[in-house]
Amino acid sequence: MPLKILIADDHAIVRSGMTLLLNSQPNFQVMASVKNGEELLIESQHNVADLIITDLSMPGISGVELIRRLLLKWPNINIMVFSIYQNPYLVKRLFDMGVKGYISKNSDTDTILDGIAAIIQLGTYVSPGIFLHTEQEQPLSSLTARELEIFCCVAKGLSAKQSSEKLFLSEKTVANNISIIKRKLKISSSIEMVHLAMLEGLAIPS
Repeated sequence: MPLKILIADDHAIVRSGMTLLLNSQPNFQVMASVKNGEELLIESQHNVADLIITDLSMPGISGVELIRRLLLKWPNINIMVFSIYQNPYLVKRLFDMGVKGYISKNSDTDTILDGIAAIIQLGTYVSPGIFLHTEQEQPLSSLTARELEIFCCVAKGLSAKQSSEKLFLSEKTVANNISIIKRKLKISSSIEMVHLAMLEGLAIPS
């Protein structure tokens, strides 16, 4: 019996490419591919999947919140994140939540297929090159009080200008601090800050 799979990604080319790849395998069957988390939650009510493949950054509810809701309803479900982000702490926290696999969008087709097989047969898989830290790291503890304030503003979707008005700082000071925060946390985008904040319970899910 083929492995039943649901896919969620806001990019049509990713959805079609992944569907084509997986359906070319005799032991995989993509039941549906959808463009956001809300659609996947609806689809999962009608189609019980053996594996859910999801991006992190999608319109509407984020991938992190989608994962929370899925695991709340189906604690043992196999979830594989397929994302561009490769921050080790972010990946580690997702595994702590209950995610079974994490594959970078830079991966080739063999890695994707091997990863899915490993998740089903061995229980977990993470892309080569992403090294999970086993120690209990707390990267936010490296931030100063002011940096943490700015981090929370950005995580809530405020721009540098809006954050500066809220914190009574110059926009340049906020922008400089955002650069420092990204360097300390080893992240490259504000979206990663949002994901990390949600994982740490500092951002309100959309």
